[in-house]
Amino acid sequence: MLIRKLLPFVIAALLTVPVFAFSEIQEMKDYRVKGGDTLWDISNKELQDPFLWPKIWKENPDIANPDIIYPDQSIKIPLYLLKKERTEETVQEPASREEVSMPAKDVKTEPAMAESKPFVDRNLYVASGFIGTGRSFTGKIDGHSSGRTVYGNNDIVYVKLAGDAKPGDRFYIYHSVQKKVMHPATGKDMGFIVEPVGVLEIVKLEHGQVLGQISQSFTEIVAGDLLHPYFEAKPPAIEQPFRRPDINGYVVAFRTIKTATWEDWGVTSDIVYIDRGSNDGLKPGDLIGTMSPSGYYGKKYNVPNGMIQIIRTRENTATAIVVKVNEQTADRMIATGNVLIKAE
Repeated sequence: MLIRKLLPFVIAALLTVPVFAFSEIQEMKDYRVKGGDTLWDISNKELQDPFLWPKIWKENPDIANPDIIYPDQSIKIPLYLLKKERTEETVQEPASREEVSMPAKDVKTEPAMAESKPFVDRNLYVASGFIGTGRSFTGKIDGHSSGRTVYGNNDIVYVKLAGDAKPGDRFYIYHSVQKKVMHPATGKDMGFIVEPVGVLEIVKLEHGQVLGQISQSFTEIVAGDLLHPYFEAKPPAIEQPFRRPDINGYVVAFRTIKTATWEDWGVTSDIVYIDRGSNDGLKPGDLIGTMSPSGYYGKKYNVPNGMIQIIRTRENTATAIVVKVNEQTADRMIATGNVLIKAE
């Protein structure tokens, strides 16, 4: 009899468990886009981390281009990410009574630094490439014994190197994606944009020739592709707040690339290349503003149009990702010829 009386309460309790679990997993907030908003800004405001913007984009499949959202557009904010971040930050080992009531005397402690994490995905960091010249590389893929000019994983090819090599030496294989970069203001030839397409390892030296095996190909590799000594391509972890240097210069090239993330969904990113680098004091993580100057393509006014963040630096150039675009500007994009200004 008692079981029959309790049965409705047990069933009700069991039915509520999935509801609570589902609401926790799917915790979302409806956000109405305001004029000038970007996913970067919204992520910073709602999730306290601007670099979570791809997560917002993933939850809103109606947004075809993450750089283009409109006022009054309704989007979903995955608040469970904010809850997860806060939980990870606040979980600590409980202190003993002795540790609380009897602190050590005459011991000065420095405030704990927040753990730094890479500000850009590794795939994007590698794929973004850089502006190179002939002096940037130590060799090239020369050909194949069969006469083929396109290669893939495990193919053994002849290579030409500027210096000595030995079996086991490894190289990144780079392909030119823009044959010539001309400075928009001076007309100077700055080099060419390259991206990595694979990894090669020297396997044999015979008859005065060097043979290498393609141990990894990211896309098709062709004769003439360039070689650069292998290095561990690890995106830098920079402590926030990021620097905002007051620097002048130009955006000299622009391209859009699509990369896969650890969750196996594609992210499209706008990449720019600028005419300032480590010799000018720039470092990875630096935030720089951009401006569309008057007189450029008939523009009447100097209009700040966005913000970029440095991914990698070379001596006189740097690669950066577009992190913010001013939706109020006519072109709604950062482009070749834009001027560098201090980020606001």
